[in-house]
Amino acid sequence: MAALDTYLDDLLAVLRTAAGLHPIPNAAGRLRDELADRLDRSDPDLAERVRRLDEWHAEVLADFVADAQAVAATLALPPRRGDGDAEGDTKVG
Repeated sequence: MAALDTYLDDLLAVLRTAAGLHPIPNAAGRLRDELADRLDRSDPDLAERVRRLDEWHAEVLADFVADAQAVAATLALPPRRGDGDAEGDTKVG
């Protein structure tokens, strides 16, 4: 957990940068490269670290971005009223 505390600002920067991107299935390397290119303007050091991610870490990053976007989409939905089906509240779309 200490590593997460140390790099939380970096993860937030990556998420902010990824906000306008749409992850493409089986294209983690392209997402990594696009994020690094966009980060070059604001944080060249972070861009270089993202660029150096190996394939496995690029996949983890792509999953992280996709999961964050799914959570953000869910949070953007208006609250459900009615049947009290809490499980239904967690589904996107």
